[in-house]
Amino acid sequence: MQKNVFVSCMTKYMWMLPAEIVLMAVVSYTLVQGMDIISIVIDDMLAGGEVALGSFILRFLLFTAVGAIAAFAQSIISSKYAMLVCTEYRDKAADKLYRMEYRYFDEHYSAELLNKVTGDLGEISTFLETLLPEIISSLISLITYSVYIGHLNIRLMATILISYPLIFWIASALVKKISNLQASYRQKTDVMAAIAQDAVSGILVLRSFGAEHIFSQKMRKASEELVENEEKRAKISNAVLVIRKVIEWLPNIISAVYAVYLVSRGRVSLGGLVAFILILDKFVKSFIGLPLSIVDASAGLVSIKRMEEILAENEECGGTQDKPLDTDTAVCFDKADFGYSETELVLDKLSFEVKTGENVAFVGESGGGKSTIFRLLCGFYRLSGGQYRLFGRDMADWNIQALRQQIAVVSQNVFLFPDTIEKNVSYGKPDASIKEVMEACRKAEIHDFIMTLPQGYRTVIGERGAILSGGQKQRISIARAIIKNAPILLLDEPTSALDVETESSIKNAIDTMVSGKTCITIAHRLSTVVNADKIMVPKHGHIVESGTHDELMALGQTYAKMYRNDMRGC
Repeated sequence: MQKNVFVSCMTKYMWMLPAEIVLMAVVSYTLVQGMDIISIVIDDMLAGGEVALGSFILRFLLFTAVGAIAAFAQSIISSKYAMLVCTEYRDKAADKLYRMEYRYFDEHYSAELLNKVTGDLGEISTFLETLLPEIISSLISLITYSVYIGHLNIRLMATILISYPLIFWIASALVKKISNLQASYRQKTDVMAAIAQDAVSGILVLRSFGAEHIFSQKMRKASEELVENEEKRAKISNAVLVIRKVIEWLPNIISAVYAVYLVSRGRVSLGGLVAFILILDKFVKSFIGLPLSIVDASAGLVSIKRMEEILAENEECGGTQDKPLDTDTAVCFDKADFGYSETELVLDKLSFEVKTGENVAFVGESGGGKSTIFRLLCGFYRLSGGQYRLFGRDMADWNIQALRQQIAVVSQNVFLFPDTIEKNVSYGKPDASIKEVMEACRKAEIHDFIMTLPQGYRTVIGERGAILSGGQKQRISIARAIIKNAPILLLDEPTSALDVETESSIKNAIDTMVSGKTCITIAHRLSTVVNADKIMVPKHGHIVESGTHDELMALGQTYAKMYRNDMRGC
């Protein structure tokens, strides 16, 4: 059974709670003692006794000072506890994002995930910093005030307890309704975040096709559903306020009237009545505040549940081995089965080998399994059957990070971070010196351009490299792969989206990078792989053809037809 991470974080710093509880008890006790002092003084005055005002004021100030100091210390400990638990929980959530299976990111919107990590963590922070201390404080206060009122007159205590059972019944009903609405609210904000992300990411397409109104309508509809949800929650919240006031008034009146009756019968002193009335107000606030704080806390509990769902997701798993075996086979797929769902296989008993230093290309129609093979090579997914061996080791034996150190990827869809050029290149080797970065960029034929920029390698390139052209982005991506110096290069047709002149320049950079490496390429332009040592054609999860360009052309089957069509298109 998956352990509750939030509970474990709370438990780790649980040693702080006893001190917080003791200080809360001190605050409640000093308040009760202050009321008791006032009660005694009033009774003494009415009895005609002499009242030492100096002693009364001194004692009263002493209890007030102790209560104030205890309240201040409790507030500090409470804030410290909330901060430590929130920080621990936030760190675990952030760490989880880097260890989750890649499948999760394929199946969920990134905006939905970010909304949970930011919005729900905010709700959890409020729960820890405000609502949890309120609940504990209300419990401590109730116990302290109950003991005092019971000591004053047990019948008064019984009257109060009889007056309030309705509160808990109402609270339990409200918690369920508000929890459901809060869960719905969080889900609807996920939808709005996803729509906003799509609109921002695709703003160029939206404006080019004049389709802004489509997303505007989507956002408006999502907003209307959110407003409708919040209107329902507001009605319940307003009902809570009315009910709270009614519950606050009636028992107060009943208890106060009964207390006056007891005074008239001589069973409670007038000073005791004054103390009772003063304590009753505090008691009522705590008594009502407890269940209603639980109602408010339901939002935090919903957020905790949502975060726990993320933290319960499967993580990437691997073995402990971090070194290749002594073999001349870089990659081997042996009767490999894989599917994104349990009902449909993308790869079916797929088998192939890539020798160390070999230049291999995968070509074929979309849906044949080329991109899936790349994802499996990088360890993003696990085979459902068969074996994948990298340098002689089964993937299950590899430490997943060590496996990825053996591979450098250059994709047609270049992703650059909104950071400096130096930082983007050094992601391939985090401890690289500026000299190494510059050397990699020279090999990628981008150094001269970088030096024309006002800040050179310190230039911030914007989101996804906004200030760079497609060819410049690709060269930086190549430099990042060069500096990693991995023995295997995976090239997902890095020149397919470029013009002919830029493509030729990029090819030179790639040729420099490929020298002495094992290279595996997904090719869309077949003219780019005619010199490959081996060309493989996957179709319906199988390798249907394999050989050199000349061998496959002589065969005259799938590859030959594709190549002729490709040349005809040129």
